[in-house]
Amino acid sequence: MTEEFKAFEAAGWSARAATYDALTARATAFAIPALLEHVGPGDRVLDVGCGPGALTAAAAERGAQVTGVDLAAGMVAEARRRHPDLTFIEADAERLPFADDAFDVALGAFLVNHTPDAPAAIAELKRVARRVVLAAWGPEDEVAFLTLPAQAAHGLGGVPDGPDSELYAHPDRLAALLGEATVTTVRETLHVDSLDALWDGIRGGTVRIAARLEHATDEHRARLTTLAEPYRVATGYELPVAILIACCPRRVA
Repeated sequence: MTEEFKAFEAAGWSARAATYDALTARATAFAIPALLEHVGPGDRVLDVGCGPGALTAAAAERGAQVTGVDLAAGMVAEARRRHPDLTFIEADAERLPFADDAFDVALGAFLVNHTPDAPAAIAELKRVARRVVLAAWGPEDEVAFLTLPAQAAHGLGGVPDGPDSELYAHPDRLAALLGEATVTTVRETLHVDSLDALWDGIRGGTVRIAARLEHATDEHRARLTTLAEPYRVATGYELPVAILIACCPRRVA
């Protein structure tokens, strides 16, 4: 399961490097200010699962010395294209190519539900950095932009066995993964103009849900309309987003 799922994720995210901004990046951006509270000028920072590099660039703007890594070659290429002055490396979060204590801070934004062995990835982040800070989606009923399309596509195939996307969507579980951590919640609202924008944004900005949507019929699209009705407003849809931010104490070198 591990290598098949990693290959599936790497290929899927590579294919979506250029379309990620349409929806998903707008939601993940809500986590950036909270993550940057743990980054200071001069800090050596590793951004694991960096995608197209928005968080990496934001940390660099604060004066940090930042390296971004991602498993998906396409995301690394896109990050290099967007931020040619920064360093981006293709690497597996479970096997990071860095020495012990090479960094002051390791950031893992929306990483733990994408790696088959999250404890191994966290062990690696702790090995290479003195502090680890994570962002993860909250419970599914508080992350509507992902949950509504996923529910509409429930039962559809196209996805290999992988980690439970809800496993670390609860503060106590995320804290336990880090061993000792403070967990806070960021709550925002994501506006989408239409359900077509939501559907297309999910297809271009996720991997597992998008793979299921490839098998969707008109009936599944109709399901989304029904499910999304409670969130409809005059200008489109207002979708709640909850993000967990977990930080473990700084380890003394």
